[in-house]
Amino acid sequence: MNSYYSILKYVNNPLSNETIALGLLVITNQEVYFHLSSQKMDLARKLNSKNYPLLEFSLKQFKNFVQKDTINESSLLIKSEKQINQELLFRLSNYNNGILQFSKPESINSTINSATFKEYFAKFIGEELMPEPKPDKSPFKNIIKKKLYDPLKDKIDVDFTLEKKQLETLFFDFHLDGIGVNGSIYAAKAIDFNSKRQLGQIRNDISDFESVIERLNIFAKSKGLSNHHQYCLIIDSYQGNSPSYLDLYSLLKEDNMPLFKILSSNEMNRFVSQVIDNKARKFSEELF
Repeated sequence: MNSYYSILKYVNNPLSNETIALGLLVITNQEVYFHLSSQKMDLARKLNSKNYPLLEFSLKQFKNFVQKDTINESSLLIKSEKQINQELLFRLSNYNNGILQFSKPESINSTINSATFKEYFAKFIGEELMPEPKPDKSPFKNIIKKKLYDPLKDKIDVDFTLEKKQLETLFFDFHLDGIGVNGSIYAAKAIDFNSKRQLGQIRNDISDFESVIERLNIFAKSKGLSNHHQYCLIIDSYQGNSPSYLDLYSLLKEDNMPLFKILSSNEMNRFVSQVIDNKARKFSEELF
């Protein structure tokens, strides 16, 4: 089939048809390219903070749909078995009439790869896509290894990737820094706010962590486990000067997050002590 693109739009004011181009979806014969602009997402949040949670939910639903049969994923390219074709794009453009809309699909005559997708993204969304920064041995990662991995490596799963095939309702693979079980589930996710990662990627990690928690709770219920689970997001204070990063960090620290507790790297001993005191074992053993 030919390649097609559709622009994801946030409708801030339906009366004036005021929209923001949030991201780009391109489909080829075998591949799906999809990326959202973190800058445009921040703009949408600032324009209408009340509607922003609904926008995030709609995008999350779409992302889960795209990723459901994902074979391999990078920041730009999703190779999927799912048949995301021109007909589906037309349905999305015709029936998504809320705050998240899709433009009518248009054909692309050129060959699509990561490089050409970046060109189209810059053209339609107005933002240059930068390559993923190479992983670095940050002080934060070293602290996580010393204070979480080392004391727990023989007790629970650390530096562990939960694969979508391991949980029936999970649509994507997800990295956890620690996960164990003994009557309840104990899981920790560490996110470095002072790394070179884009804000949108950090937001996605937090959103995905919430989705994983919901699915772990379903799994726990099926196994007859208690509901006194301990889920922790480990973050240290943001040291930069970007208002967007600072806003997100402040929101996490100030709000009572319903699904997980916030710990700094200096407070990780609380999670480690809980795991040891409750004699938690590796969660991966529960999967067999």
